[in-house]
This record gives sequence, structure tokens and C-alpha cells, in this order.
Amino acid sequence: MYSINSDGYKIIFYIENILRDYIAKNFNESLLPRDLRIDAEKNAVINSAVLPLDYRNLLDYLHLGQLYDLIKSKTFISVKSNYSRNINISDLIKRRNNIMHSRVISSEELEIIKETGTKYIDSLSDNEFKMQWDKFLAEEISNYSIPLLFVEYPLGKNFETLVGRGDELKNLKNAIKIPTPVSIIRHGGVGKTALALQLAEDLLYSPKRPFDRIYFMSFKNTAYVNGQIKKLEKVISNHNELIYRLASFMEIDSPMDYLFDDLEKIVWENIFSTKSLLILDNLETEVVRSNLAEFTQIADRFMQNYAHPSRLVITSRYGLGDREQKFPLYEFDVERTKQLIKINLQDKDEKLKSVTPVDWDWVQEYSQGNPGLILAFCNTFKNTQKKMLDLRVEYTSKYSGEARELHDSQDTFLEFCFDNTIDSLSKESQIFLSALCYLCEEASINEISEELITFLIDEMEFGKLGFHNLKAVNYVNVGFLQPIISSDRYYVNELFIEYLNGNFAESNLFTVFDLKKSKWFPLLKKIVSSILDIQFDEELSLGQMLSKLYKAKYQETNDNSFLLKSFLCDPSLFNLLHYYEQAESKDVINNLNLLDKLRAVLSQNKDKSIQEKICLRIIDCLVHINQLIKSKKIRDFRQCDLLEYFEQLEKKIWILRNNNLSVKVRRKICDFLININDLDKAEQYLQTHEKSIQKTAFDLYTKKIGISANSDKNNCEIYITKCQSILGSYYASELSVIAKVRFFICSARYYVKINPKLALKNACLLDEYEIVNSTLYSFYLESLLIRAECILQINRRPDEVIELIKSYKKAIENQMYQQLFPKKRNSFEATLIRIERQCKGKSS
Repeated sequence: MYSINSDGYKIIFYIENILRDYIAKNFNESLLPRDLRIDAEKNAVINSAVLPLDYRNLLDYLHLGQLYDLIKSKTFISVKSNYSRNINISDLIKRRNNIMHSRVISSEELEIIKETGTKYIDSLSDNEFKMQWDKFLAEEISNYSIPLLFVEYPLGKNFETLVGRGDELKNLKNAIKIPTPVSIIRHGGVGKTALALQLAEDLLYSPKRPFDRIYFMSFKNTAYVNGQIKKLEKVISNHNELIYRLASFMEIDSPMDYLFDDLEKIVWENIFSTKSLLILDNLETEVVRSNLAEFTQIADRFMQNYAHPSRLVITSRYGLGDREQKFPLYEFDVERTKQLIKINLQDKDEKLKSVTPVDWDWVQEYSQGNPGLILAFCNTFKNTQKKMLDLRVEYTSKYSGEARELHDSQDTFLEFCFDNTIDSLSKESQIFLSALCYLCEEASINEISEELITFLIDEMEFGKLGFHNLKAVNYVNVGFLQPIISSDRYYVNELFIEYLNGNFAESNLFTVFDLKKSKWFPLLKKIVSSILDIQFDEELSLGQMLSKLYKAKYQETNDNSFLLKSFLCDPSLFNLLHYYEQAESKDVINNLNLLDKLRAVLSQNKDKSIQEKICLRIIDCLVHINQLIKSKKIRDFRQCDLLEYFEQLEKKIWILRNNNLSVKVRRKICDFLININDLDKAEQYLQTHEKSIQKTAFDLYTKKIGISANSDKNNCEIYITKCQSILGSYYASELSVIAKVRFFICSARYYVKINPKLALKNACLLDEYEIVNSTLYSFYLESLLIRAECILQINRRPDEVIELIKSYKKAIENQMYQQLFPKKRNSFEATLIRIERQCKGKSS
């Protein structure tokens, strides 16, 4: 039976290849009509061929009908005479376009195919190809190999060109190059079966011949045809029937005589011994908890045999789990909707002449871009005398028969669309799905983000349902969510919302009606009310809306984490400043990378005042942390860390990178850098601006004197002169006691060897100030030691030194002494020992 069937297709394949060789031999490539070249190149690209192709390979992507039309054209006949136009090969073309190779070709039909083929080859008037044809029929046909398609499908199919899925088809062909099984998923009516059938047809006729055997096994039990659900008698109802059908196609003798396990083993050995593609269509009708394992085992077989060229493709309203590549099929955009309608109304294209953009938008809204519902609309539109404008107006009022038909089609489609879909979800997932549907409907939300999902889970404590049940991917799989490329957002399927809000769902599903009776509903209703209040005055993006919701939560709880979430939902300078102003210093610094989310804004001279406020807040936090480090209240930060954070800040904020700072910001930065002893960097910020921030300049120069006292005489003199100038100006009153005392000590430290009298004078100035903190206390101790050193140098009486040593020893009995850094105490003790040694030498 199958040899007769395949011989007919062998003849058609052979004729097609003869015609390609015939054209390549007799017809110059430059004469090839442009439309044929475009079609061939388009088909080549869809089949992953790399352009440009040589002439003969390009002809591989033209089918029998196109080749026939070219050969009988006037242009071709003028180059190579033939009488092919006198031969009708419509039967061959029809049979070629019928990919149902599992359908039997009778002996009579086979003879007609041979006879037609012979007449056509004779009409070419080329003895070379005539001899080749005769030899094929007489000697070669039995050994001539062609790819075969075996189909079990419960209804006939008109295999016309697939509309609007060119990109998806190309991507699917690339996907099956990987050994991992592919699941074409999402709800009913989007064209999963049509795409899989087109894949089978293209692979069958692909010049690259990727598969020798293609098995299309359908579990379909319903179809949506012309606005009605058509119930079908399944051809295959379970896993066992699948194996028996495959066995029959493989011509395994008496399959019922085998033990099932033995037969199954033979079937899989056959699959993997040839280049085979197995397509399991509408698998969701069988993938229920009772037999899911049987079908996941099929996927596992293909995974385990990854080295073989055989592949598995599944169409289902949801996938098997993590065993396959998910290939979601999404609704059409308005342009593809137009394309599908125009092709289906080719015989009545005058009906489209008065259609306006508003009409097209309405059709898109009505159908949501779902091919099944678009075709149902085409059927209504084709069979009425009314214009699309009339249907659009009447649809709202429902007063005409056509309007009621459109509503009925939509209701019927919803029932078909989500049958065997939502029930694949766990009850916990259904609860959350109903909440999402209610929220989107009541708050007019047509997009959902990961942040919104997280907000609902947290606010309503949906986490108790199990986070694995609430993942967005669950709702992508069943078609409720459609990912928006390069974002964490999703479009919502409004038809899905209508379904769960309507009366279509079966009683065992958790719908919006059930949600309204549940414990979740009051809180969800409150959230919806908050969203409506937020959106009352202005239209907000999803991120802005969530940001305001989190700000409201902050107002209720005073929890800074809500301000952080508010910023992450709507990254803006204002929201970042709000969070930084309320957060703890450590949290601000640990979240410094939040600035990266505003890189585009912070890299420009925009919103300078807010940039400055953010900068000031971060500097304040660094200063505060430095104080905590000095007081030993924190141990997870070091001063060198603070400098690294500041350097990060310099790179991230425009006003710092370009040194375009106000006096206030500049002073803050310099004060901070002085506090962490990065005096060189502080001086860079101070340059040319010292007159406007004299107090800060004084602190910087004083510290510079202290550091370079024993190493850089010239600079010390310069800095001392600058400090004395400030002390002699009206800015002196603004200087703190600590700043003045530091200058006296640092200058005395510098003069102690080169001008001990001046050093002694400066050190004695500390007696004028009350010791009220550890900093002044440390300076006072140093002043006593400096005085002793100076007296020894200017040869005054040793008893003065002894008195100073006594005063020093009495002073270190103060509890503040233990608060000094160990390094400072060690330095003082070493200096004291040296002075006592020198003093004894003087006495002796």
C-alpha cells in the first residue's frame, strides 16, 4: 500500500528536479523574472540558506507550479521552444501541494500520474531529459528515495501558504537544529497546529532534506471553524494508540501480536535509526496528571539520544515542564491582522476599499490579534453587504444580526481558546491568576511587570500559595502574559481576562467569581481603589504607578525599604534623593550602585540642583560613617573604603566629573577629604576657590603643615603664611577652636628644630583654651612635649622641663588618654622617653 503511495510522490519529486535542471540548462539566470527570484530567495532565507545562491541551487526553492509557469512563458519559449502549455499538469500540482503522504494513491491514480508526467517530459522537446525520465521509470524508481510524511489528523486541511508567521517559522526551523525538544505553546486559536503543519511541509520539500520521515500525530478533539466549535473524534486518544499508529506507519508486521513494551522499543529504535521528526499536536488534551509521565518520557528519549538527528516538536497550550525549549506563539499585531483579512477576502477585495485606520484598530481590539477569531470575523464580514464601519458601530449596540454573530463568535472563541488551558495550572496558580485578571480589568491595566507581581504577592501574602505557583512563566505558558522584548514587563491577554470574568469557565476552575467570595478579595479591592486614586489626575506608566503605591506604603509604615522599591519601579533623581534622604548612612553607601540606573541623566548637565542634593547627602553619609569609624562603633567600613566610594561617586555624577560645583558642595567634599586625610585630592577641589571657603582652606593648610613639617620646608612655609593670612582676616572669627589649636601645634611641630623660641610661643598658646574633647586633649599633650623639647634646645633650666614632664604625666591619667589611637599614644610615649633621656644628660 505505502509503496504505491510513495511511488506517486517519487514521480512528482523527480519531475520537479528534472524541470530545475531543464531551466538551468536552457534559460539564462539574467532572464529569470524578478518576482520568481524574490520568491526563491525568500524561501531560501526561511530555510536558513545563506544568500547569494548559485543559479541551480536557487531553483531548488521554486516549486512545481512556479517551474511549470516559467517554462510555458513566452520569454522561455523564445529561448527554448516547447509545447508544455498544451499539457495540463494540475493533478500533479494538486498532489504535490497535498502533503498528506499517508493518504493512499490508488493504482489508477498512480498510472494517471505516470502518464501525465510522461506527456509533460515529452513536451519539453529535449531527448536528454526524455531518456533520463524513461530510465527513472524503468530502473530507478524503486531505489529513489524521498522524504515521507505520515499524518494522523482528525479533519481535512487546506495547506495554503501560512499567513503572518514567517519569522516564527524561520525561528522554529532554527530551534529544531538543537537536540532539545521544542514545545510550541500558548492558548487555542493562535495557530500552533497551522505552524507545525507548515513546518512539516517546508521540511518535506527542503532541498537540504533534514528529515527522511516526518510523523504528524494529532490528539486534537476540537476545532474552531467559522465562529463555531467543531467537536472531533480523536484519531489518537492516548500514549498507547500513538505507539500503535507509529508502528503501522513503519509497516511493522502484526503490531497487535507484540507485547506493548516490546513494540514500543521497536518504534523508538526505528525513530532513532532514521532522520525522523515527530510532531505531537494538541498534546494538552492528553497531558494531565494521570499520564504526564508517559509523554515526558518521550521528551526524555529525545534528550538522551541528542547525538541522533531525529527531533521532537510538541504543540500544546502549555509545555511538559523543563524538558524542552518553549516556543510561545503570540497574537498578531494590527499589520498582520490586516494581511490575514486581505488574503481571506481576495475574492471580495472591494469590501476593503472604504476601511479606515479606525476600523482596523477596532478589528484588532475585537480579535486581540488572535488568528482564529480574525478568521471568524472574516467569515461574518464576507457574508454581509455591510461595510466594516457599520459592523463597528453595530457591535457596540448589538442591535443587528451581524453584531450578535460577532459577539457569539467571540464568546464561542473564548470557550475554545482556553479549554484545556487554565485547568493545567494548580489551584494556587489559578487563585493568583484570577487576582491578576480582576486587577487588570478594574484598574484598566494592560501591562504587568515583575515588580507588580512582587507587590501583589507581598501585599496580599500570596507567598503562602507557594512562590513556584506564582511565577510569571506559568502565565506565559498558558497565554495570559506575553513578554515584552528587552524588559521585565508583559502584555496581558484581554481575551483571557474576559474569559475568567465571564461565564465560560467550568465549575472546577477558580474564577473571578470565586475570588470575590474569598478572603483575598477585600484587600485586593483596596489595592484597586488605591490605583484608581493614583491614576485619577494623570495617566501614569506602570512603573510610576507602582512607585506611588510604594510611597504610600512608606507613609503608612515609615519603612525605608518601600522607598527603595519606589525608586526601582520608577528610577528618577527625585525618587533616588527621597530614598537617600530617609535611609541610614550605611544603607546609602551600600546602595551607591543605584546611581547606575540613572547613568543617562547623571552623565549630563541636567537637574543640577537635584544632582547637588544627592551628592551632598552621600557626602554627609560618608562623613557620618567616618565618625563612626573613629569612634569604633562600626567595623565593616574602613577609611580607605570611604575614599573608594567617593571615587565611584566622582565617576557617576556629572557635576563632580566636570568639577562644576557650588560653594556648598565644594566645601562639603573638601571637609570630607580632609577628614579622611586625602589632602592632595582635597587641595585639587580647593584650587582657585580657597577665598570662597576660607575655613576649609585653613583646615587643609593646617593639616598639610602637620604632615610635611619634617619633610617639605618650602611647602610648610607657604602653608603657614596662608594660615596666618586667614587668621589675620575677618574670616578668623569663623574658625573653630580645634582648627586654631591644630595650626598652633602643627606650626610648632615645624618650628621645633629651626626656631624653637617660635615653636615654644605657639605651643604655649594652647593654655588659652579649655580642653573639652579628645582632639584638644591630644593637642594639649603634644604641646607639653613640644615645649619640653624647645626648652632643652634653647638651654633653659632643666627644672622647667621636669615640671612639664610632671604636668604631662598627670594629664595622661585622664580617661581620655585611653580613647586616643594606640599609634598616637605610642608616639607620645617614645617622645617622652627621648625627652627624659635628654633631660638627664643636661642635669649630669
